[in-house]
Amino acid sequence: DVVLGHFNGRTVYLRDVARVQDDLEERGQEAYCDGTRGAIIIIQKQSGSNTVNTIRGVKKALKRIEPTLPSDVKISITIDNSRNIINTLNSLKETIAITFLVVMLVVFIFLGRWRATLIIVSAIPISLLASLLYLFATGETLNIISMSALSIAIGMVVDDAIVVLENVTTHIERGEKPKEAAVHGTQEVGISVIASTLTMLAVFLPLTMINGMAGVLFRQLGWIVSIIMIVSTTGALTLVPMMCSQMLRRNLTHGAVYKFVFGGINRGLDAISNGYGRLIQWSVNHRTAVVLIALAIFLGTTAALGPNIKTEYFPKSDMGRLRVAVELPIGTGQNVTRELGAELYQRFRAAVPEIRSCNYSLGQASTDNAYQAMQTTGTYKISYNIDLGSKEDRQRSSGDIADVMRKIISEYPSVKKFQVTEGNGGMGGAPKVELEIYGYEFETTDRIAAELAEGLRESKMCSEVFISRDEYTPEYKVDFDRTKLSINGLNSTSAAAYLSACINGSVMTYFREDGEEYEIRVRLAPEFRTSTEDIENITIYNNAGKGIRIKDLGSIVETRTPPQIIRKDRERMVMVTGLAAKNAALSDVVAKSQEVIDATDIPSEVTVVVAGDYEDQQEAFGDLLTLLALIVILVYIVMAAQFESLMSPFVIMFSIPFALTGVLVGSFVSNTAISVMAMIGVIILMGIVVKNGIVLIDYTILCRERGMAIKDSVVTAARSRLRPILMTTLTTVLGMIPMAIGNGEGAELWNGLGVTVAWGLSISTLITLVLIPVIYTSFATWQDKAKQRRLKKAN
Repeated sequence: DVVLGHFNGRTVYLRDVARVQDDLEERGQEAYCDGTRGAIIIIQKQSGSNTVNTIRGVKKALKRIEPTLPSDVKISITIDNSRNIINTLNSLKETIAITFLVVMLVVFIFLGRWRATLIIVSAIPISLLASLLYLFATGETLNIISMSALSIAIGMVVDDAIVVLENVTTHIERGEKPKEAAVHGTQEVGISVIASTLTMLAVFLPLTMINGMAGVLFRQLGWIVSIIMIVSTTGALTLVPMMCSQMLRRNLTHGAVYKFVFGGINRGLDAISNGYGRLIQWSVNHRTAVVLIALAIFLGTTAALGPNIKTEYFPKSDMGRLRVAVELPIGTGQNVTRELGAELYQRFRAAVPEIRSCNYSLGQASTDNAYQAMQTTGTYKISYNIDLGSKEDRQRSSGDIADVMRKIISEYPSVKKFQVTEGNGGMGGAPKVELEIYGYEFETTDRIAAELAEGLRESKMCSEVFISRDEYTPEYKVDFDRTKLSINGLNSTSAAAYLSACINGSVMTYFREDGEEYEIRVRLAPEFRTSTEDIENITIYNNAGKGIRIKDLGSIVETRTPPQIIRKDRERMVMVTGLAAKNAALSDVVAKSQEVIDATDIPSEVTVVVAGDYEDQQEAFGDLLTLLALIVILVYIVMAAQFESLMSPFVIMFSIPFALTGVLVGSFVSNTAISVMAMIGVIILMGIVVKNGIVLIDYTILCRERGMAIKDSVVTAARSRLRPILMTTLTTVLGMIPMAIGNGEGAELWNGLGVTVAWGLSISTLITLVLIPVIYTSFATWQDKAKQRRLKKAN
């Protein structure tokens, strides 16, 4: 009923020239949930909120909401980011439980006493409780990293307790009273226990100071393991001796069951100790041969395996989720896109019965859609979100299923390009390499991008290769004639604004009712803005009220707009992204990318840089290698302070190169690429591998102080300390095996860490049990001779 004016004595109302509709804003985007038209609601947690708690709250709210919904409305959850977290934590809980049982079994087999086993195992819950108190005090969550820290620590917290208890047991077996044995036995090994713990702290505390993504991930690990080690050492020097004095007794007689079960084990261990003693006796008399053999093992392994070891940023993890983006030629009608989207959905369902739910959307998102505004949408694009469920409930991996979908989509010639992404597209997804091409001319950089992309596709190293620069977008453009505009009293700005208002509409005012506010958008009816003829017949009025048609002011031409210009470091850039194929590591794709770049004719004004995960990996590896060098220096300083000597810790440091030999062997045998997680394992090894050397050298020094000769001290210490060294090594190695071979959800993340520590410690122990005594004998003999020469000169 709004009066617009008067004509021939009649009142002209708004209803006479327009349709007034109380309607929804026109939406171009469509969403389908499991093949049915619907709507997608995306809930984003606030910064700092806990993902699992947020999603639990959402699910509780849904249970309250669903009974109030109409009968034909169904709500299904397509993406649940808490499920992967919970399943991964449950997998880690199983790993921790298995590790606990393995450690307890190893201790019981070696000691043959349930009381001694109880004393050792009691160190585990006490130490883990301290880490939980730390989490409670700091407000941090029990997450994948903190659970991994607990799993890593279980095998190590008993080391100090084992060393103390084994020495106390030795004193009791010699006839000392339990209380005296507890005091004397703890005093003998106290320095080595403290020194080994300080070396571990020298490794883990620096982890709390790493920057970047590695710092975010491993800061919590550093604090938790450091706290656990401090508590376990304190318990080993206080609680364990007290429990030994109260619970251990000398076993003068054993029952038949004990003799049957543990008699053979003890005889076997004694035989190993005696054989090891004879091996050390031979080795210290043939020191040159032993050193040359060890050097040949190190150099030979490094030369043979080093070039064949693959590297990556983070291990690829099966998260049970796929994202598929399909793009048709620009300008494809939405009805064509809709038909293809439905057909692909049906084919996905038929070929992949593992799909639990699938939603997809297509079309141009409206301006009020904040989530889609962060993505590129259009009538020619389809976006799928697919839930595959837990990896433990299916036979095929998400990578295998992704390949099936890629094969299906590639059968459609109308598809211009597509992308199938595993996981969330970030850490844990398929490794990707981005070739950044810098240059000003579009034609030149487009040509180079196409050649590089084709080279990567032909290499078969990449499951997908795509170019970041979109096609040129077709559009209609109105070219106004400035002379005609001026003749009719118009200018280009006013004419363009009038045209835009007719096509897109403009909000002229608002309608308010019951406290709500609604936009009143004025635009031409759809039937007057669907063709170029409609646009040509749009009438523009000048200040004199004269109407002029668009076709009388200019011409409508079809043109193509340039693609979006991406800049980096203030230069135009286009990226070629390659996703690593199923059995290809990041280093394989990088090597092949470099070959393709070298074989491509690149002008001097264009620069190509290998980036993506490779760039992040190099940055993380650089930080970790720097940290590794600092930790090695710090470990040496700590040992030098404990031993009050520069020679003893220098000898012990020979354990480190053979830990790296073990890492190379383990990575080659298990076909595991060296990732950031594996590098953390290498850093952890720096503190673990020197512990055996500390125990050996400390007891050797004690034997020398008691008046033994150098060779006799070395042999005696080796024979005496072999059992606790084997026990501590086995508890740590076997404690890492569940982590190394685990295949539960999220296990890929820490498999590399377990492999690195288990193999590195095993190989290092086997070699250094012989090498360390030999090198110590050489240096100690040289020191004694030098001392005697100085005494002769003084006399």
